[in-house]
Amino acid sequence: MKIVVGVIVAALLAASETEAQTDPDFANETHWYVAFGLGYHLPHTVDSHSTMPAPDEAAYDWQWKTGSGAAMVGAVGYRFAPHLRAEIQSGYYNSDLASVHAPGANAGGFSATRPGEPYGLCAASSVLPACRAPRGWTFMWTGMANLIYDISPDGRFDPFAGAGVGLTHIEWAAHSRTDDFSGVPGVISSTNPASQTFKNAGTLDRPSQFSVQALAGLSYRVAPRLHLDLTYYHYLTAGLLRWNPVNSTPGLPGGAGLRTGNFLGRFQDDSMIVSVRYAL
Repeated sequence: MKIVVGVIVAALLAASETEAQTDPDFANETHWYVAFGLGYHLPHTVDSHSTMPAPDEAAYDWQWKTGSGAAMVGAVGYRFAPHLRAEIQSGYYNSDLASVHAPGANAGGFSATRPGEPYGLCAASSVLPACRAPRGWTFMWTGMANLIYDISPDGRFDPFAGAGVGLTHIEWAAHSRTDDFSGVPGVISSTNPASQTFKNAGTLDRPSQFSVQALAGLSYRVAPRLHLDLTYYHYLTAGLLRWNPVNSTPGLPGGAGLRTGNFLGRFQDDSMIVSVRYAL
């Protein structure tokens, strides 16, 4: 990361020196540009429900919490009017899976508000009934088409705002991860009493999920062709994501034990990105 930041700073200084004599009105001309940025993102908690029932005959209502993490975006765009530009943007967002459990309190491995629902997932290394948070990672790829309005394109500082639509791909955890249901009722087998494993990883059933985002920020003109942008993005999937974890307990007959079916939930994310934009 330090090397990347150093290269960006060196490019800014070099461009500022070599382009000092460039026409200052260039910002108002039509032109192509490229941009690259690094930053930080914070996914929202996903409130989900399952398509198959918990032991109390109601759907699981687990919350999937993901920690903050790194973000990287790149874009190719075209300024077609002094105040308007359009771009195609791709982003990669990475973070850790923090927890998967029902809302409210844990009551001995069950939801305090629903005594028949397992409270959530425990790390496979947990010694039940003690429950450690599941470990894993999540990532998101995005492909967005953005329309951006520059308020003061010929100024040294240029506030801007815009919106975008596109597609996304999300994975919740590494493919090899398995976790344990908390508070499994009854005895499953003589060698595996009240313990079932749960594979919560894998690609979403809808890898091309329609998504939208709003953005706003401030641009600083380092040189006529070079801008440093600070941008805030709010991103969400317009429809419900669907993912299909499976009960992976060794020796458990097919169709037996706890079955969640698909989980459905809407994904949202906030990010702050610092990027370099260069006019071609």
